[in-house]
Amino acid sequence: MNFLIVGMAFTKELPALFEVKIPADQYTNTNDGLNKAFNQLIQKLSGSRSKKYLWRIGDAKLKKVDFVSSYSTEFIDDQEFLRAKFNAEILIPQLRKISIPLIGFNRPVILILFKIDSGESAPIYLSGGTTSDLLSSEIKKTLRDLSLERGVYIELPEFDLEDQNSLYQTNLLFSPANYIRDKFYNDAFLSIDLVRTGVNQWSVNGDLQSSSPLQEKQVIEFFQTNLHAFLDDLLEVTPLDQGAVGEKVMISIQGLDNFQDFQSVESELDKIFAIKSRSYNSFERTKIDYKAQLFQTKNSLLKELRGSTKFLIKEYNADISQLKLEYLN
Repeated sequence: MNFLIVGMAFTKELPALFEVKIPADQYTNTNDGLNKAFNQLIQKLSGSRSKKYLWRIGDAKLKKVDFVSSYSTEFIDDQEFLRAKFNAEILIPQLRKISIPLIGFNRPVILILFKIDSGESAPIYLSGGTTSDLLSSEIKKTLRDLSLERGVYIELPEFDLEDQNSLYQTNLLFSPANYIRDKFYNDAFLSIDLVRTGVNQWSVNGDLQSSSPLQEKQVIEFFQTNLHAFLDDLLEVTPLDQGAVGEKVMISIQGLDNFQDFQSVESELDKIFAIKSRSYNSFERTKIDYKAQLFQTKNSLLKELRGSTKFLIKEYNADISQLKLEYLN
C-alpha cells in the first residue's frame, strides 16, 4: 500500500483497504503482529479508535487470525514490517452481524497548509518535495504514518512559482489559507502555523493550537495527538441505536452517456459500504434512480460519497430523502 503526500489528488480510492503493515518493533511474535494488524484494520474500517468495537469482536469470540489471507515480512527504507492481508469476503459479514459501522474504499483527502517559522530565516511552507531539515522531515513522516494508520490521504501542496510569489507577498488582505484551499482539491482543509517562540520553545497556531509552549521533542507528539482527534471527528460513523433499522434513501444519478457508464456506476456503488441493498426505481437515457436501504444513517452515506472520484454530490432533499449525484465520466 503506497500513500504519497502530493500536490494533486491522483485518486481517492484506497486500493489496499484490507492490507496492514506493522513495524517489527511494535510486535513480539507473528501471532501478536497479526492481532495488532487486525486491530488497526478495524480502526481503518470503522474510522474510530474506540475500543468498544474490539470488545464487541471479543464478545463475539471472533478469532482475528482466522481472517488473515496472507502475511509476509518486508523492508521499507531499512525498516522491517509485517505485512498482513485480510479476507474481506468473510470478514465484512461477520462485522455486520455485530453492528460495527464501516467505511468503504472511497477515502477523504485532507489538505494541509503547513507553515514553519523558526525565526532564523524566512518562514517556509511544507510541500511534497524533498525536505532538508530534521524537524520538517519528522513532521512529513508523521503525516505519512497517519495516512497509513487511518486509511486516508493527507496531502501537502506542491507549489509552483505563482504559488510561491503569492504566499510570500505582504498584502495583509491576502489569505494564504483561502488561496491554497481553493486551488487544490480537498475534502477537508487545515491551516497550521508552527512558530519558534524561544530557545527550544514552539507554539502551534491556526486550525490546531497549543495551549502552552512546546519543546521541540513535544512537537511531533502534539501533531500525532491532535491530528488523530481531528480524524476521529472527520471519519467516525455514528452507530444506530439498539434495535434501530438503517435509513432509506432515493439515489438519483445523472450524467450517464452509455452502457459502459452504467456498468461503472454499478461497480462504484458496490464499493460503498453504507449501502445495504439497492433496487432500480427508474431509467432514463442519461439518468438512473435507485431505492437504497442503508446500514446506518444518510450521514454515513454522505461521508463515503465525499471521498468518491466518480460521484459529485449535487443536492440532498431531506424532506423526501432524495440524494442527487452526478456521475463524473
